[in-house]
Amino acid sequence: MIPLLPVAIISGALSGSMCSAVGVLCNRMKLSTIVFAVAHGALAGAALSLLTSLDPILLGVLMALLTAAVLGPLADSLELPIDIVSMTLFSIYNALTFLFIVLAPGPVLMTERVGKILWGSVLAVSTDKLILLATLTLLCALFFTLTWRRLTPILFDRRLAEAEGLNTKPYVYSLLALSGVVITLSLTLVGGFLVFSLLYLPAAGALQISEDVKKIIVISASMGALSAVMGVAVSFLMDLPVGCCIVISAAVIFVVSAVLGFMRRKALILEISR
Repeated sequence: MIPLLPVAIISGALSGSMCSAVGVLCNRMKLSTIVFAVAHGALAGAALSLLTSLDPILLGVLMALLTAAVLGPLADSLELPIDIVSMTLFSIYNALTFLFIVLAPGPVLMTERVGKILWGSVLAVSTDKLILLATLTLLCALFFTLTWRRLTPILFDRRLAEAEGLNTKPYVYSLLALSGVVITLSLTLVGGFLVFSLLYLPAAGALQISEDVKKIIVISASMGALSAVMGVAVSFLMDLPVGCCIVISAAVIFVVSAVLGFMRRKALILEISR
């Protein structure tokens, strides 16, 4: 049996790197609002497990994939702005989350079961879940490797890629589905209310440092992994909710990267002006 702290640290590094790498792609493709709804769909599915006693990961994945399957085609076919549909679903999922918690049998409110779903818990991380995260990390790496040549023009400009004859839908829908699975498996450590921050903050920080897409993905994944490791360590040392510690760590790293980015741009301007 692997000790709890190493399992939590490795799981955090894997979750952080995957969320952050996927976050970069979703941001470049302007899918952030959809992924926001997908994340809260996973949260509602996990909360449903309190009411049904089914596996929260299974229900979370199903809800996330269902949301991705619905919003992906809607974004391509409806005249109604997809942001409105996404935020409507976000509101519904939040309401369902609290409804499932309140209706769950037994003394559920403010228990460890609720904490694992809402703001994460190191106690929820097990060796089995670590194996799942490691497997998903390999699948993510394989997805990026196999599709990168096609993803590159989509990341640059999806409409231009379509005008050149590339069918972008399979890649966009696959990315949304992958995001849903990554988010769901990260819920147990980061929590449903906070996991979207791990998708956004490292990606935003990486954008301050580089303009090259490959470098941005690598930097974002490294920042996400570092944020998770720092957060897990602080959580153990100070006995604080692990999800909160991870997000605060990610925010601190973002501030540092923003300062470094400002200094880099200022130096570049001075160099050009000479």
